[in-house]
Amino acid sequence: MLKKRSFPWMLLLSGLPLLSACDREPRPVEVIASHGPGELALLIEREGGAGPYVEGTPERFRIVASGEAFKSVRWSTNAGVLASDVEQVTWTLPPAGTASLSVSVETESGKTAEGSFHFSVVAPALATSTVIDSGPDVTGSTCKLAFDDAGKGHAVYTNDTHKTLWYASWDGTTWTTEQIDGPGFNTGGMFITQPVLTLDAATGTPHVGYLKSTGPVSVATFRIGYAARVNGAWIRESAEVAPTTKMGIALNPAQGNQPVIVSTSGTLGTIRVSTRTGANTWASSLLPLTTSHLTGEPVFDATGALYLLTNQFASGVWGNYLRVIRGSVIDSFKVKDGGSSGAWNSLVWGQGQHLLSMASGISDGERVAIEDITVGTPLSASTVSPSPVDYRYQASDLAYGGGKPVAVLRNGTAMELTTPDAQGFWTYTQLGTVDEATRPSVAIRPTDGTPHVCYQRDGKVSFQ
Repeated sequence: MLKKRSFPWMLLLSGLPLLSACDREPRPVEVIASHGPGELALLIEREGGAGPYVEGTPERFRIVASGEAFKSVRWSTNAGVLASDVEQVTWTLPPAGTASLSVSVETESGKTAEGSFHFSVVAPALATSTVIDSGPDVTGSTCKLAFDDAGKGHAVYTNDTHKTLWYASWDGTTWTTEQIDGPGFNTGGMFITQPVLTLDAATGTPHVGYLKSTGPVSVATFRIGYAARVNGAWIRESAEVAPTTKMGIALNPAQGNQPVIVSTSGTLGTIRVSTRTGANTWASSLLPLTTSHLTGEPVFDATGALYLLTNQFASGVWGNYLRVIRGSVIDSFKVKDGGSSGAWNSLVWGQGQHLLSMASGISDGERVAIEDITVGTPLSASTVSPSPVDYRYQASDLAYGGGKPVAVLRNGTAMELTTPDAQGFWTYTQLGTVDEATRPSVAIRPTDGTPHVCYQRDGKVSFQ
């Protein structure tokens, strides 16, 4: 895992210069010692001290002096949590960024010293790249990833060789795959593309929307299919028969996690909301947004209000708007000027009333990638704080967890994970190569706070 930016760390004792050993070979105990005639010989040891300092990790340090007993030892830090026991301290490292640990000592003979060390805390390393589906077919040009509250991983992806739809579950070690839908003999199945995923995190139930067609994919008119895995088996339904080109899916927490699919045909004024009201029963309504396209994934708040991103064409220009639907009432807030019908955005809840919107791709030198929208009451009182993420990228996805956003970016065939450090500056973790013209998906595992991604590499749906 490579970092675009790093910070050196050092320990400096007042009047007692501490110099680290020059070799970089891993050692069971990392020792920092003081040297020089007539000085107090101090040793500071990091137990098990090889490798980087990783956020959330408990690190244990011990301070010793040759021929001296300590009368008092005081530890302190500017971040993270300390649990000290005189000469020893356990420091649970803070989030990624620059952090400091300080120590002040007095020996029984009356000698004193003070010091601190400053170093870079890095985000947890992602798991080694794993192929989710090792079969002979090309898989994963589209994949979506989510985790339930127990930390189980769920992914949906396309089999691109046969235009079928697949699901994979991860128990923390192994991926298990099964087919959701696709063409078959007397099954009513159709060719599949563009799946979307939402997850009931409490029960681990995946809900999947996708486009399906019986005709050739290159000239087909696509309709919306829906599938959910209930009691170990997949139910499949037709959610919307209107022509569709883009869609998103979300669960309404105010209605028992009722599935809702929002879609558009790519034509101005064709944004539809389809709600599952019962088994194989969907209620569909066309929103009265006659000059708008759907341009982002839908999300609900706890009250059941539905939030959408749209681009609206008016007076010869495009504008990006946040829409909030409460029953039959639609409120609108203009996020920014510009945009187009082809744009698509991730939309996730941040802390409190913050909605984070991230463009799926930006051209060279565009200034904004993430809009932090503080949702106001009324909606017209909302505010926006724009944040550039990188100079350019072709595809992205966004998640939020642990008090910070996490984004995965694809630029050509290069993929990287980016998170803010303690100062708010972006840090970039290189994840290796990825197939071009694909979009990765990112999700944060709640049981350990680690971000993971699914993507296509060498024609295989992969995970790390």
